[in-house]
Amino acid sequence: MGDYQKAIEYHEKHLKIAKEISDRAGEGRAYGNFGNAYKSLGDYQKAIEYHEKDLKIAKEIGDRAGEGGAYGNLGNAYKSLGDYQKAIEYHEKDLKIAKKSGDRAGAGRAFGNLKIGDRAGEGRSYGNLGNA
Repeated sequence: MGDYQKAIEYHEKHLKIAKEISDRAGEGRAYGNFGNAYKSLGDYQKAIEYHEKDLKIAKEIGDRAGEGGAYGNLGNAYKSLGDYQKAIEYHEKDLKIAKKSGDRAGAGRAFGNLKIGDRAGEGRSYGNLGNA
């Protein structure tokens, strides 16, 4: 709905509860959601800071899917900053994790994100995901 400030308020509540109950996975998801909200607001540096917190927690608790998602989010944030090389590096890490874990949807998402600047390829990827 585009109300990112309201989204951030809810993510703050989520983070507070996750910390209170020592839910590290929930804490990581809250940070990732903060990152997505700040990316949507155009604050890419802040988005990166939150995605890095999400990544750190995912690594600490051994959440490979969460780690892959954080890498993908970092790739998207760096793409928005115009740092395509760094974006590619993060999307390749996401892809490697998805392939290793057999996550075909995650691999498809990562492949789609690697088509930076190829709008026709991006469209085909979305079409293929829709067909799947």
